[in-house]
Amino acid sequence: MIPAISFDSREREITATYARIGSVFGAQLVTVIVMPTVLFFSLNQNGGAGDPRGWFAFAIIGAALSFIGAIILGFGTKEQKSILRENKEETKFSDVFKILVQNDELLWIAFTYLIYGLAINTTNNLNIYYFIYVLGDSTSFSFLGIINVVIGLLAVGLFPVLTKHFSRRKLFFGSLVILLIGAAIYSTAGTNVTMALLGAGLFALPQPVVFLVVLMTITDDVEYGQWKLGHRDEALVLCIRPLIDKLSGAVTSAVVGYTAIAVGMVSGATAASITPENLFNFKLVMFAVPVVLIIISAFIYHTKIKMTEELHAKIIKELEENWTNMNK
Repeated sequence: MIPAISFDSREREITATYARIGSVFGAQLVTVIVMPTVLFFSLNQNGGAGDPRGWFAFAIIGAALSFIGAIILGFGTKEQKSILRENKEETKFSDVFKILVQNDELLWIAFTYLIYGLAINTTNNLNIYYFIYVLGDSTSFSFLGIINVVIGLLAVGLFPVLTKHFSRRKLFFGSLVILLIGAAIYSTAGTNVTMALLGAGLFALPQPVVFLVVLMTITDDVEYGQWKLGHRDEALVLCIRPLIDKLSGAVTSAVVGYTAIAVGMVSGATAASITPENLFNFKLVMFAVPVVLIIISAFIYHTKIKMTEELHAKIIKELEENWTNMNK
């Protein structure tokens, strides 16, 4: 919805910040309530992991809240009317992939975000397994949720301030450095709950900032595509971000499932039953692979992404002049 609300990069950053504050709070609230909720509805505590009944109840609650949120968004958002948003031709299904490939900036930021998403989702989705089967303390997982709520809201709230002093590129690379430091601490925490919480917290801290940087870049690529192709495709361009989120989420869910089975983190297992070899393999998937993917995403962003705040402002100015003249 962001490119339909404003054309100014600064206004878009502020709007996205408000939206992200809500999403960060909601996402991290899940971490806080997931295990207490699952265990409350479970007939079998199952070593702190709960049973299918508990997880089904949690899924129903999540689905209901998601539906309510969608209704609020649909009825509460107002679009901005502008000559730049008037498409002069319809986008055919056969042209969809052609448009995506021709918008090179969109293509490369999408690829960067996909690699990055595979990295953070792998670690994030394995967090609960770490707390249950490595630390042997599933209740501490709720503390991680509380920590992530605080630092997540702090990171998002500071985003408009940070963009006043740093470019999006600098914020992106700075965030990845913090991610790598967090992964390093987390991977060496062992059974130390405090170190694990510190590492996991640092790993989560810059994720909202990276999300906003990517979202703003993709949003600005709406005008880039209009400038380059002569046709505005808001829905097509903006659907890329959630599409990648779903794709990376699906892939990492499969990876997490196979990993859990392979290392023996299944029903009836405990922290004491996980062998050193399986623990090593688990950490390899949870930490080593994501670190490599994060480095790859940084390389792609550095070499391929050219969209900046200054370039976007220049494109908007040129579009306004050309579109106005075309429609006189």
